[in-house]
Amino acid sequence: MDLETTAHRRRGVTLVAVRATNDGEHARRVRVANRCDGPVWPPREQGVPAPGWDDGGWEGVVDAGDAKPLGYATPAPPAEPPAEVAWTERAAETEPTPAEALADLGDPRPPADAVSPPTTALPDGVREWLDDVAERAEDGESTDADRDGVAALAARASRLREDVE
Repeated sequence: MDLETTAHRRRGVTLVAVRATNDGEHARRVRVANRCDGPVWPPREQGVPAPGWDDGGWEGVVDAGDAKPLGYATPAPPAEPPAEVAWTERAAETEPTPAEALADLGDPRPPADAVSPPTTALPDGVREWLDDVAERAEDGESTDADRDGVAALAARASRLREDVE
């Protein structure tokens, strides 16, 4: 992996231009790290950092025989060179889509038996109704009436919480 870099300082901001070139026969995953003594201000798309960027540099894939232009800003003075290859490895034949990557992470919720029920006092009728709904939900037998009732209870509790606070 070859990097060509330039840096220009203007009005307290260093603008860094990088061209990452992969002369190899295989696609390479690469980490391009900022060497300037400050955070990376990455390019943004709709107000969020462009894919692959974080406060230390860029990580992504450069296809075989291809070049990837990169650019960022930093409040730090320029270093020589301003960016470097932190690491590189052969890229997978196919990169997972964002949906596939999220699916690999699994369900983020804790198991139901790991979450204790609230310890606050509820009226007996409400507690019994909630217990019945929870049991039906665990058995996969919840109904539209259960969903509507829970939603109505949550909305009412939210309004009451605002009044009480």
